[in-house]
Amino acid sequence: MVMDTQLMILIMGVAFVLGLVLSAFYYFFRYALKTEDELKISTAETPVELPFAPPSLSATLRGTRESFWGKIQKSLRGGELSADRLEAIEEILYTSDLGPTTVQRLLQNVETQLSCQDKNSLEALKNSLQTEVTTILQTVPKMGTSPFSDWPTRTKPQVWMIVGVNGAGKTTTIGKLAHLAVGQGARVLVAAGDTFRAAAQAQLKVWTERAQVEIFAPPGVTDPGALAFDAVQMAKARGYDLVLIDTAGRLHTQTNLMEELKKVKRVIQKLDPDAPHETLIVLDANSGQNALVQAQKFHETLKLSGAIFSKMDGTAKGGVVLGLASQLEIPTVFLGVGEGLTALTGFDPKEFAHALFEA
Repeated sequence: MVMDTQLMILIMGVAFVLGLVLSAFYYFFRYALKTEDELKISTAETPVELPFAPPSLSATLRGTRESFWGKIQKSLRGGELSADRLEAIEEILYTSDLGPTTVQRLLQNVETQLSCQDKNSLEALKNSLQTEVTTILQTVPKMGTSPFSDWPTRTKPQVWMIVGVNGAGKTTTIGKLAHLAVGQGARVLVAAGDTFRAAAQAQLKVWTERAQVEIFAPPGVTDPGALAFDAVQMAKARGYDLVLIDTAGRLHTQTNLMEELKKVKRVIQKLDPDAPHETLIVLDANSGQNALVQAQKFHETLKLSGAIFSKMDGTAKGGVVLGLASQLEIPTVFLGVGEGLTALTGFDPKEFAHALFEA
């Protein structure tokens, strides 16, 4: 009997010690060692945004400048602007993603403005081209004018639709826009209108957490029009200042999906006839001439109010900004110059034209 009691006490003691050991292991692995997914969530919730100073526009456009003015300089070195050399310049312009309309305009300006003596001067050619580039950019209404320029006087809530093809950088751009709006003191609601791509809302959630704004992504809602309507309705009811509506990436050739964008716009206008107040297309600067085709089709469908060029840093195809202005008269309002939350800079037409021709 005594032996049974001692054995029972021993078993209970071992069980108690074992329980303590297992508890220690549990809390260690649960809180000291996190899973990869938990680390991602933790990073998204508490981001460390390093100080960011946007690179100068001259540095941003170095690749574009080398493929444009740099090549022209080399082709004219040691000679006048003869017919053969003019043809070489024309070829350079066409390969600089300016667009055919822009190329012809620049060439015509060179031929009519330069005298025979000036044609021997590389500096005169530079001045002629730079002047015409500046003129093209500055004559587009609202070119370089940020949607935040007159923010205090704008009707609230502002409703902005963000559109573009897959991979252009819409999600990151929305996060950057939200951050800029917060800097203006705005309450921002991001509507997760990309209901097609499985990871779209999760990626957008990371960026909204980094920008410290709210995301509207109700579960089970697959109709982007219904989601946009509910988001705007919520913004009006709760006093938000800005609604950024994400949309699913789509090719400009997908007619049914382009029609869907029209539907989203019509639905929003039931709540506010003036909405969307901005319809901004995100274009990958590396797309070159294809970006012009994309912008044209989206413009025909939605009447774009502006363009944001992502991945402008490092590209050699920044001349597409000039083509967009000359052919479609769509203003460029922002340039994406990095991956960080603050890597979105305003667009200045004169500065852009100057940076294209720096020595």
